[in-house]
Amino acid sequence: MTAPIELPMAIAGCGLDEIALRAQLARYRELGAGASVTRPSALELAAQFAAEPDPELLRITIETERACCSFFMLDYEPRERRLTVAVSDRGRAGALDQIQAALNGTAIAA
Repeated sequence: MTAPIELPMAIAGCGLDEIALRAQLARYRELGAGASVTRPSALELAAQFAAEPDPELLRITIETERACCSFFMLDYEPRERRLTVAVSDRGRAGALDQIQAALNGTAIAA
């Protein structure tokens, strides 16, 4: 089994430096450990959590993503324990691959 690539989760337009990017990657991995990640469409992914995720971890992850990558649309449905991340531009669909890989505990080359 190949070890996950620690970086480069960063995508064009991301405002995180390397330290902040590593922290965000770690947050996604922690959230993803208790989630089933699916792609309802090419422009959307959904992370369904088996249990309620740590609220502070989820809050920081979402706030960080919104601040650094404004092209993502993020929504969390607490009743369903589902985080949805979407883009409206097909040119940004690869960014969802990065988020999905991070939630799955891996990373892919940019």
